[in-house]
Amino acid sequence: MVRYAALAMALMATPALAQFPPPGVYGCKDAAGSDIGVLTLYVGGDYMWDGVDGSMGIGQMGSAGDKVEAITGPLKTQNWIGGFAVDAGTTRFAFETKVGPLGCA
Repeated sequence: MVRYAALAMALMATPALAQFPPPGVYGCKDAAGSDIGVLTLYVGGDYMWDGVDGSMGIGQMGSAGDKVEAITGPLKTQNWIGGFAVDAGTTRFAFETKVGPLGCA
């Protein structure tokens, strides 16, 4: 019985780790191509936001598969929900927000 519980826990934890977007520093732009800020994503989903408008903050991103969502911090306030893709070592994010679509790469 204990063996099955341990296996179930391992299977639940492993995919989430494998599916999280790569940590890094990503420049973000609005739909018109204007710079809006820099998103620094750390291991485990912590992030730091540094907006060109002077806004700053820290928070946490959640991930499932290729979907991501701000779950705390300033990006949660703006409802950042979207996805990411990794192509040839380059990670790109596409988000829908309160102020419209934006991307980070």
